[in-house]
Amino acid sequence: MNRADISRATKDAYERLEHQFPKISTMPRDPRGLPIPANVAANPGNGKSIFAVIDLNKQIDLFCSKRCAVTGTVLDPTDVWFVTTSDSALVPFGLFLDAPMCGEAKDFTLQVCPYFGISGYSRISDDQAKAMVSGRNTLISGNDKSLPSEFLAVRVNGFTVVPTSQGLHFLPDRHYSRIEWWVGRTCKRVVEGPEVRVEIAKGIQDGLSKLAAGQWPQWAKQSLDGSLIDCWPWEEPRAAETLFHKAKELNGE
Repeated sequence: MNRADISRATKDAYERLEHQFPKISTMPRDPRGLPIPANVAANPGNGKSIFAVIDLNKQIDLFCSKRCAVTGTVLDPTDVWFVTTSDSALVPFGLFLDAPMCGEAKDFTLQVCPYFGISGYSRISDDQAKAMVSGRNTLISGNDKSLPSEFLAVRVNGFTVVPTSQGLHFLPDRHYSRIEWWVGRTCKRVVEGPEVRVEIAKGIQDGLSKLAAGQWPQWAKQSLDGSLIDCWPWEEPRAAETLFHKAKELNGE
């Protein structure tokens, strides 16, 4: 099975579920008929969207103007989600690779194809991509970090942006209002309220098993101490200006 077959399978899944996603249904389409995420780059030569490449300036503009990275629609602060992995979500020094999205985009991404809205895991082999074909409910396992066996979706109460040598990453307040575990397009488990604290406590212990607390980066404490609750980049007056400048540095400009 080649990538064209995989694209068709993804398109078929989308067409079956399209009626459930009113925001997604209004997005522009690529030649295959698949919706184009708001933050993806375009080929400067022919204008075609490159799903595996994020336009960093677009992405900054989106989240600094309170908009979803996938649909481009305005974010409701009570419905801001990140899709990531358990290590990134629960271990205190974990950072997120991909920008925030609305709940509808989260559901679409995880029910149709996780790699649609998650650039950090989009560079996968044909064999890996086959695991996402409609009708298969398991992902390929193994040591390849690019293909998690499960995804976590977390609804956050605030976040900030952490520039690193690898790019701009996202640091959430870890007092999540909801955590969802997804495997093979299916939500397997949900926790809210006090149960979230139990999961974060497990994450702290997991973090301590990997790195002594004294070696944790500064942002680990920040993600746990409540200082990021109701912290949103779109409410910081010069956030976009600062991040555009950082993007130029990362792009070697």
